[in-house]
Amino acid sequence: MIKESITFKEKEEIFSMLNKMPLFGGLTNKELEFLIPLLTTASFRRGDFIFNQGDSPNNIYIIKTGEVRVIKTLENKEVELAAFSEGCLFGEVELIGILKYFAAARAYTDTTILILSRAALYSLYSKDVKLFTKIILNVAREACRRVAITDEYWLEKLENY
Repeated sequence: MIKESITFKEKEEIFSMLNKMPLFGGLTNKELEFLIPLLTTASFRRGDFIFNQGDSPNNIYIIKTGEVRVIKTLENKEVELAAFSEGCLFGEVELIGILKYFAAARAYTDTTILILSRAALYSLYSKDVKLFTKIILNVAREACRRVAITDEYWLEKLENY
């Protein structure tokens, strides 16, 4: 993994990407401008682990390019739980919930990821509590959406059982 700061050239592209994401919904342009310098980038080669099952969460990950698969190891077998591609994010629920990673995340292709670290996120609390609150509320909304999708999935499975 190679970690880098955001360049000025990348800033406009990142601004456009973040503007479309539910995690950053309701943020003003000024708030997004404030947030972008808190991000770093990391590059992963195909097959590299971004984090491992059981690790403590440290970051929110936003896929800039590439694809990531979430894999759970059960009885020495890998089970793919999810696939994320460009513009998707992951790791936010575990970070806010202070939950160890239930599964691992592996780069399925060469992948570049934007990272909002725990330290950067929580630094917002003292720098801009309103922005911090909006992001935390958006994480809660996204977690609720995922729970609703999971509930629908299992209810459908039970109905067809």
